Amino acid sequence: MAEENTNNRNAAKNAAKAAADLKKQKKKKWFPLVAPEAFQSRIIGEVLLEDASVLMGRTVKVNMMQLMGDMKRQSVNVMFKVTDIKEGKAFTQPVKFEISSFSLKRLAKREKDKLSDSFVVKTGDGKLVRIKPVMVTNAMTNGAVLATLVKTCRAVCKEIVNKSKFEQLIIDLVTYKFQKEVKEGLHKVYPLRNFDIRILELENKKKNETVEEEMIMKLKKVAEKKLADKAEEQEEEKKGSQEESDTSDEPVDNAPEPEASEEETDDEDSEEDSEEGK
Repeated sequence: MAEENTNNRNAAKNAAKAAADLKKQKKKKWFPLVAPEAFQSRIIGEVLLEDASVLMGRTVKVNMMQLMGDMKRQSVNVMFKVTDIKEGKAFTQPVKFEISSFSLKRLAKREKDKLSDSFVVKTGDGKLVRIKPVMVTNAMTNGAVLATLVKTCRAVCKEIVNKSKFEQLIIDLVTYKFQKEVKEGLHKVYPLRNFDIRILELENKKKNETVEEEMIMKLKKVAEKKLADKAEEQEEEKKGSQEESDTSDEPVDNAPEPEASEEETDDEDSEEDSEEGK
């Protein structure tokens, strides 16, 4: 009888717990994640939560083939961040563009030069973004051409990014409009087999230098080093001239005796002959 009562109490506890869990489960809701208008406000995901406020700041990576229904975009991913919540919906903004590592491996070809770079530029709406381009040449080339390609790539990217808002820049990357425009600008330097942007993202680090400011800082450091080297050389020259001056002022103790003239030598010889004759 006691055992039966214990079983009944356990069953009641389990039933109450199950009811509480079910009640708690019913409080949760599905909150859709909405892409910005540039992506036609499509639903990019759903999250089951009790409170939508915990979604603020969360990120989600979306493949562009699934979002846009285009097989050509299967290697492209865009990361969205939740920035606002209204009427039970979480609205997002793009924060990062990237292509898959598998796609990058396909760019590498034998007897070709592959170049990678990373730099920071400012968009038309004042956001700092880091760009990591990848270039593959049509054939092997020399170091001077490669250096010019990198320099020109930075200049062309800067010119385009400075005129574009960040959201539109992501769209141009997804549609490959940006890549095509940069590749055409680089064709004047050397023909490229492939050009792509590996990553473009908001610069989150405490860094305020753009490409121009980075170059100015480098040139400033070089100029400061040249001035320091020149000052060091002048100091060494000054020390050397001072040592020479000190040496010239010292008295000469061991001066060589003057050599005898020919006349004195002849006189000495004649004296010696006269003494021998005696």
